[in-house]
Amino acid sequence: GTSIERNGVRNTTLNGNAQFSYRLYNGKRMYIVKKRLELQEAQSDIGLRQEINLTTFDVINRYININRLIKQRNAILETISFFEERTKLSLSRFEIGTAGKNDYLQSQVDLNVQRSNELTLINNILLAKTDLNRVLARDPFISFDVEDVDIPAALPSREEIKAAIDSINPDVAYIRYNQQILEQSALEIKAQQKPSLFGNASTTFNRNDNTAGFNLFTQTYGPQVGLSFSLPIFTGPIVRQQLRANALQYKNEGLQIDNVKQSLFSQAAQAYQNFANAKRQIELEIHNLEIIRENNSISMERFRKASITTVELRQAQLNLVESQNRMINAQYTLKQSEVQIRYIMGGLVN
Repeated sequence: GTSIERNGVRNTTLNGNAQFSYRLYNGKRMYIVKKRLELQEAQSDIGLRQEINLTTFDVINRYININRLIKQRNAILETISFFEERTKLSLSRFEIGTAGKNDYLQSQVDLNVQRSNELTLINNILLAKTDLNRVLARDPFISFDVEDVDIPAALPSREEIKAAIDSINPDVAYIRYNQQILEQSALEIKAQQKPSLFGNASTTFNRNDNTAGFNLFTQTYGPQVGLSFSLPIFTGPIVRQQLRANALQYKNEGLQIDNVKQSLFSQAAQAYQNFANAKRQIELEIHNLEIIRENNSISMERFRKASITTVELRQAQLNLVESQNRMINAQYTLKQSEVQIRYIMGGLVN
C-alpha cells in the first residue's frame, strides 16, 4: 500500500550487449567448398597450360613454315642458275644462226618466271616473319634468322599417343576437372539436408538509476553460453532436383570427354598417316632428285651440242623445280605431323 508521488523524477538507463556465434557443424560443407575451390584453381592452371600449349604449337608451325619458304627460295636460286645458262646458250645459238629467236625469247620468259617466283617467296618469307613476331607479341619489324629444322626419324607409338591423350592432354584434363568439381557440388547439395549446430556466447551489462521508485538502482551483468540446433525440413524436393541436374551435367561431361578423345585420336591418326606418307615421299624424291639432276646436266650438255630442242631442256629444268618443291613440302609435312602429334599428346609444354 505504499504510494510514492514525486515530480521531476530522473531515470538513467545504460545497456551493453556483445554476442558471438560459431558454427560447430554444418555437414562438412566448409571442407567440401574448400575442395571445390582447390579443384577450380587447379583447373585454371590446366586452362593456362592449354593456352600455352596452343600458342607454342602456333609458334612452331610458323617457324617451320618460314624454314620451308627459305628452302624453296634456295631451290629457286639453284634453278635460276640453270635457266640463266640456258638463256645464254639460246642467245649464242640465235646470234650464230643455229637456232631461231623464239628459243631465246622462251628461255628469257622462263627465266623471268623463276625470278618472279623468287620475289614472291622473298615477300612470303617477310610476311611469315611478321606473323611470327605478332604471335610472339614483338615488334613486327624485328628481323631474325631461322635455323634449319631437324627432320624427325620416327613418331611415338600409337599406344603412347593414346596413353598421353588419356592422361596429360590439357583438353581432356580440363573436362575431367569439371567432373570432379561437379562431384564436390553434389556433396555441397547433399550437405544442405544435414543439421547445423551453433555455439553461442554473449555478455551483457544493464544499469538503471532512478531518483524515485521501488528500485532506485538496479544492475545486471555476466556471460551466457549455449548451443543452438537447426534442421532443414522442407528442402528435400529442391535438393533432389538439384542432384538430378548435377547428375545430368556429370554425364554430359563424360560424353564430352569421349567426344574430345575421339576427335584427338582421329587427328593423331591423320597426322600419323601424313607422317608415313611424307617419309615415303622423301625417300622417293631423294632418289628421284639425283636422277633429275643428272638428267638436267646431260640435257644441258646436249643442248650445247644442239642435239635436243629448247622444249626438251625446258622440261628437264621444270622437272627439277617440281622435284625440289615436292621434297621440301614433304619435309615440311613430316615435321608438321610430328609437332601436331606432340601437341595432341599435350607434350609441347611441360
